[in-house]
Amino acid sequence: MIAMATVVFELANVFVESGLGQALIRSKSVSQFDLSTVFFTNLGLSLVAYCVVYVTAPFVVDFYSQPELVLIIQVMGLVVLLNATKVVQVAVLSRKMDFKTQMKADSLGMVLSGMLAVTAAYQGFGVWSLIVQVLVSALISSVVLWLASSWRPSVQFSAESFSRLSRFGANLLLEGLLWRLMENSYVLVIGRFFSAEITGLYYFAKKISDLISLQLTTTVQRATFPALAVLQDDSAILRYKYRQIIQLMMFVIAPVMLMLAALASPLFRLLFDVRWQGAVPYLQLLCVVGVIFPLHAMNINILNVKGRSDLVLKVGLIKRLVNIALLFAALPFGVLAIAMSQIVGSLLALIPNAYYSKKMIGYGLKEQILDVIKPMLAALVAALGAWWVVQVELLSLYLMIPASCLIGLVIYIILGIITKVDGLLLLSKKIGRALWK
Repeated sequence: MIAMATVVFELANVFVESGLGQALIRSKSVSQFDLSTVFFTNLGLSLVAYCVVYVTAPFVVDFYSQPELVLIIQVMGLVVLLNATKVVQVAVLSRKMDFKTQMKADSLGMVLSGMLAVTAAYQGFGVWSLIVQVLVSALISSVVLWLASSWRPSVQFSAESFSRLSRFGANLLLEGLLWRLMENSYVLVIGRFFSAEITGLYYFAKKISDLISLQLTTTVQRATFPALAVLQDDSAILRYKYRQIIQLMMFVIAPVMLMLAALASPLFRLLFDVRWQGAVPYLQLLCVVGVIFPLHAMNINILNVKGRSDLVLKVGLIKRLVNIALLFAALPFGVLAIAMSQIVGSLLALIPNAYYSKKMIGYGLKEQILDVIKPMLAALVAALGAWWVVQVELLSLYLMIPASCLIGLVIYIILGIITKVDGLLLLSKKIGRALWK
């Protein structure tokens, strides 16, 4: 139910984000007019988006043939209004490189809303416990950001500010819509042509995969975008910085995602009810997609830093068309085939992504592959080693998982040292400098 409802409000949330927040972060200077204009624009867009969600909820229910969804969608849609209140505060804090406050706001929201959700679930609230989690998390995050930030809106609206910021933000709005629509089209299609149970299993696997790859990548993007935007006119330094970021990210993400794929089945047996075992094969395939995702994200980040949101939209359109074709080609063969199609789509999408990175800063597909191939191969061998420990089954489940993780980690570090993985060298240097200080 939540998977089906999430599709609706995530699409609506794109209008709230609208690219104006990133336009503020990227701008070399911003005025009170700029900030207030974006604030009231986002509030207006969020109100319109929520009204659309509220009115169209019955039509969505007809699409899914799930009458209980009407009220769920209409209530969950309120998160769009809550998210709109914090867009400018996030931009202001990001310009100041204050990510600590943002982390506190998000963490506090997650912890408290999670506690309320678990309590509600134990009290028998069912699906509404998850709705409580979504709304309370957004509310707490917004309140903390407003308390931590000194900026307050003034009753001002500048047509010039709106026009200038929209030139960059409009393309990101359209690309955001395309991306959200494509990401959620998998749930839409699965929910329409398969059972609610299978939809829930796929969505659960997707959320676990995103928890690591998407969240870590997004965090790095948020932290590096304002800093790299300052260097937007120096392509040589940008190339050097992006190489370091990608090398470090792949050094961390590749082993985590591939070992998660290798250990998915025992982890599910340990942590979840047996009914969730059906999500394991979906998670394993989506973990492969998660390994590739940081490359896509960083290539798009390069175009945003360079101010080429038009190219972001162009590349996004190409990728979505390819992914949609792959989705419908895989549909007759089941949900596993749909997940496999995402791997193929991710690999193909690297071509247009890296093409423009080559033109912008001289960092093309060949250079990127050379930077990530060693950690990916080392992570694959480490994951196979961890998987072998699971297959032997010499230990109990409680000992087998930590033992396999330890063996996989040792294999990865040893291979990283032997092959001189760049990310390992960079990380060891940074740790060394930090300890020396």
